[in-house]
Amino acid sequence: MYYNKYMDTDIEVLVKRAQNKNRDAFGELFDLYYDKVLNYVFRRVLNTEYAKDITSNAFLKVLKNLDQFEWRNGPFSFSGWIFKIATNEVNQYFRKQNRYKLTIDDPDFKELGDNNKIAEEIEKKIDNDKYLLVLNKAIRQLKPIYQDILHLKYFEDMSYEEISQILNKNESTVRVYSKRAKEELKSILEVDASNFLGNI
Repeated sequence: MYYNKYMDTDIEVLVKRAQNKNRDAFGELFDLYYDKVLNYVFRRVLNTEYAKDITSNAFLKVLKNLDQFEWRNGPFSFSGWIFKIATNEVNQYFRKQNRYKLTIDDPDFKELGDNNKIAEEIEKKIDNDKYLLVLNKAIRQLKPIYQDILHLKYFEDMSYEEISQILNKNESTVRVYSKRAKEELKSILEVDASNFLGNI
Protein backbone atom coordinates (compact mmCIF):
# COMPACT_ATOMS: atom_id res chain seq x y z
CA MET A 1 0.00 0.00 0.00
CA TYR A 2 2.43 2.72 1.12
CA TYR A 3 5.66 1.16 2.28
CA ASN A 4 8.10 2.87 -0.11
CA LYS A 5 11.54 1.45 0.66
CA TYR A 6 10.20 -1.31 2.90
CA MET A 7 9.78 -4.80 1.47
CA ASP A 8 7.42 -7.40 2.95
CA THR A 9 10.33 -9.17 4.62
CA ASP A 10 11.66 -5.90 6.09
CA ILE A 11 8.37 -5.21 7.87
CA GLU A 12 8.11 -8.78 9.09
CA VAL A 13 11.66 -8.59 10.49
CA LEU A 14 10.88 -5.28 12.21
CA VAL A 15 7.74 -6.75 13.76
CA LYS A 16 9.62 -9.79 15.07
CA ARG A 17 12.39 -7.60 16.49
CA ALA A 18 9.79 -5.36 18.15
CA GLN A 19 8.12 -8.45 19.63
CA ASN A 20 11.51 -9.27 21.14
CA LYS A 21 11.41 -5.92 22.98
CA ASN A 22 13.67 -4.09 20.55
CA ARG A 23 12.71 -0.44 21.07
CA ASP A 24 14.43 0.78 17.91
CA ALA A 25 12.42 -1.67 15.80
CA PHE A 26 9.14 -0.49 17.32
CA GLY A 27 10.28 3.09 16.76
CA GLU A 28 10.76 2.33 13.05
CA LEU A 29 7.30 0.77 12.84
CA PHE A 30 5.86 3.78 14.64
CA ASP A 31 7.52 6.15 12.16
CA LEU A 32 6.37 4.04 9.23
CA TYR A 33 2.69 3.95 10.17
CA TYR A 34 2.07 6.99 12.37
CA ASP A 35 1.23 9.60 9.74
CA LYS A 36 -0.95 7.18 7.77
CA VAL A 37 -2.97 6.24 10.85
CA LEU A 38 -3.17 9.85 12.05
CA ASN A 39 -4.43 10.88 8.62
CA TYR A 40 -7.11 8.19 8.76
CA VAL A 41 -8.16 9.10 12.31
CA PHE A 42 -8.27 12.84 11.64
CA ARG A 43 -10.58 12.35 8.67
CA ARG A 44 -12.84 10.36 10.96
CA VAL A 45 -13.04 12.81 13.88
CA LEU A 46 -12.12 16.16 12.23
CA ASN A 47 -10.38 17.35 15.39
CA THR A 48 -6.59 17.61 15.59
CA GLU A 49 -6.16 17.11 19.33
CA TYR A 50 -8.54 14.16 19.53
CA ALA A 51 -6.97 12.65 16.41
CA LYS A 52 -3.53 12.77 18.04
CA ASP A 53 -4.88 11.30 21.28
CA ILE A 54 -6.72 8.50 19.47
CA THR A 55 -3.67 7.71 17.34
CA SER A 56 -1.39 7.67 20.39
CA ASN A 57 -3.79 5.40 22.28
CA ALA A 58 -3.96 3.10 19.26
CA PHE A 59 -0.18 2.79 19.07
CA LEU A 60 0.03 2.22 22.81
CA LYS A 61 -2.34 -0.73 22.36
CA VAL A 62 -0.21 -1.94 19.47
CA LEU A 63 2.82 -1.86 21.77
CA LYS A 64 1.06 -3.56 24.67
CA ASN A 65 -0.47 -6.31 22.52
CA LEU A 66 2.41 -6.87 20.13
CA ASP A 67 3.18 -10.27 21.65
CA GLN A 68 -0.28 -11.47 20.59
CA PHE A 69 0.13 -10.47 16.95
CA GLU A 70 0.62 -13.34 14.50
CA TRP A 71 2.08 -12.71 11.05
CA ARG A 72 -0.15 -14.23 8.38
CA ASN A 73 -0.28 -12.76 4.86
CA GLY A 74 2.23 -10.12 3.82
CA PRO A 75 2.64 -6.56 5.11
CA PHE A 76 -1.12 -6.01 5.29
CA SER A 77 -1.21 -8.57 8.07
CA PHE A 78 0.43 -6.02 10.34
CA SER A 79 -1.01 -2.81 8.88
CA GLY A 80 -4.48 -4.37 8.93
CA TRP A 81 -4.00 -5.18 12.60
CA ILE A 82 -3.00 -1.58 13.33
CA PHE A 83 -5.98 -0.21 11.40
CA LYS A 84 -8.30 -2.57 13.26
CA ILE A 85 -7.03 -1.17 16.56
CA ALA A 86 -7.27 2.41 15.27
CA THR A 87 -10.82 1.83 13.98
CA ASN A 88 -11.89 0.39 17.34
CA GLU A 89 -10.33 3.38 19.06
CA VAL A 90 -12.19 5.80 16.77
CA ASN A 91 -15.49 4.06 17.52
CA GLN A 92 -14.72 4.22 21.24
CA TYR A 93 -14.19 7.96 20.83
CA PHE A 94 -17.58 8.35 19.16
CA ARG A 95 -19.19 6.47 22.03
CA LYS A 96 -17.47 8.56 24.69
CA GLN A 97 -17.07 11.89 22.84
CA ASN A 98 -15.83 14.51 25.37
CA ARG A 99 -15.10 11.78 27.95
CA TYR A 100 -12.42 10.28 25.70
CA LYS A 101 -8.96 10.54 27.31
CA LEU A 102 -5.36 10.02 26.35
CA THR A 103 -4.23 6.96 28.32
CA ILE A 104 -0.48 6.77 27.75
CA ASP A 105 1.22 5.50 30.88
CA ASP A 106 4.18 3.67 29.36
CA PRO A 107 7.48 5.58 29.75
CA ASP A 108 9.02 3.80 26.73
CA PHE A 109 6.11 4.87 24.56
CA LYS A 110 6.21 8.49 25.76
CA GLU A 111 9.70 8.83 24.34
CA LEU A 112 8.32 8.34 20.83
CA GLY A 113 6.13 11.41 21.25
CA ASP A 114 3.91 12.66 18.45
CA ASN A 115 4.41 14.78 15.39
CA ASN A 116 2.50 18.06 15.67
CA LYS A 117 3.73 19.14 12.24
CA ILE A 118 2.10 16.14 10.56
CA ALA A 119 -1.20 16.83 12.36
CA GLU A 120 -1.12 20.49 11.37
CA GLU A 121 -0.43 19.61 7.72
CA ILE A 122 -3.33 17.15 7.64
CA GLU A 123 -5.68 19.67 9.25
CA LYS A 124 -4.63 22.42 6.82
CA LYS A 125 -5.07 20.13 3.82
CA ILE A 126 -8.61 19.17 4.81
CA ASP A 127 -9.56 22.72 5.83
CA ASN A 128 -8.48 23.90 2.38
CA ASP A 129 -10.53 21.20 0.68
CA LYS A 130 -14.09 22.33 1.38
CA TYR A 131 -15.62 19.48 -0.60
CA LEU A 132 -13.71 16.93 1.46
CA LEU A 133 -14.87 18.67 4.64
CA VAL A 134 -18.52 18.52 3.52
CA LEU A 135 -18.10 14.88 2.51
CA ASN A 136 -16.57 13.93 5.86
CA LYS A 137 -19.35 15.63 7.79
CA ALA A 138 -21.94 13.81 5.69
CA ILE A 139 -20.22 10.47 6.26
CA ARG A 140 -20.36 11.08 10.03
CA GLN A 141 -24.17 10.93 9.80
CA LEU A 142 -23.99 7.27 8.76
CA LYS A 143 -23.88 4.18 10.98
CA PRO A 144 -20.39 3.56 12.42
CA ILE A 145 -19.91 0.40 10.34
CA TYR A 146 -20.78 2.32 7.17
CA GLN A 147 -18.33 5.06 8.13
CA ASP A 148 -15.61 2.47 8.70
CA ILE A 149 -16.14 0.89 5.30
CA LEU A 150 -16.29 4.12 3.30
CA HIS A 151 -13.16 5.54 4.93
CA LEU A 152 -11.17 2.34 4.56
CA LYS A 153 -12.32 1.75 0.99
CA TYR A 154 -12.26 5.21 -0.55
CA PHE A 155 -9.78 7.15 1.57
CA GLU A 156 -7.32 4.38 2.50
CA ASP A 157 -7.77 2.57 -0.84
CA MET A 158 -8.18 -0.86 0.76
CA SER A 159 -9.74 -3.85 -0.94
CA TYR A 160 -12.94 -5.45 0.31
CA GLU A 161 -10.87 -8.43 1.42
CA GLU A 162 -8.63 -6.20 3.54
CA ILE A 163 -11.62 -4.35 5.01
CA SER A 164 -13.31 -7.64 5.88
CA GLN A 165 -10.23 -8.65 7.88
CA ILE A 166 -10.15 -5.34 9.76
CA LEU A 167 -13.86 -5.36 10.59
CA ASN A 168 -14.21 -9.12 11.16
CA LYS A 169 -16.97 -9.33 8.55
CA ASN A 170 -17.15 -11.63 5.54
CA GLU A 171 -16.36 -10.00 2.23
CA SER A 172 -19.88 -10.29 0.81
CA THR A 173 -21.31 -8.51 3.85
CA VAL A 174 -18.78 -5.69 3.46
CA ARG A 175 -19.79 -5.30 -0.20
CA VAL A 176 -23.49 -5.10 0.72
CA TYR A 177 -22.79 -2.59 3.49
CA SER A 178 -20.65 -0.53 1.12
CA LYS A 179 -23.49 -0.31 -1.41
CA ARG A 180 -25.97 0.73 1.30
CA ALA A 181 -23.51 3.25 2.71
CA LYS A 182 -23.03 4.90 -0.68
CA GLU A 183 -26.78 5.06 -1.23
CA GLU A 184 -27.38 6.66 2.18
CA LEU A 185 -24.47 9.06 1.68
CA LYS A 186 -25.87 10.13 -1.69
CA SER A 187 -29.24 10.88 -0.05
CA ILE A 188 -27.60 12.92 2.71
CA LEU A 189 -25.56 14.96 0.24
CA GLU A 190 -28.64 15.59 -1.92
CA VAL A 191 -30.59 16.87 1.11
CA ASP A 192 -27.67 19.06 2.18
CA ALA A 193 -27.36 20.48 -1.34
CA SER A 194 -31.10 21.13 -1.50
CA ASN A 195 -31.05 22.90 1.87
CA PHE A 196 -28.06 24.98 0.79
CA LEU A 197 -29.67 26.07 -2.46
CA GLY A 198 -32.90 26.83 -0.66
CA ASN A 199 -31.10 29.32 1.55
CA ILE A 200 -29.54 31.26 -1.31
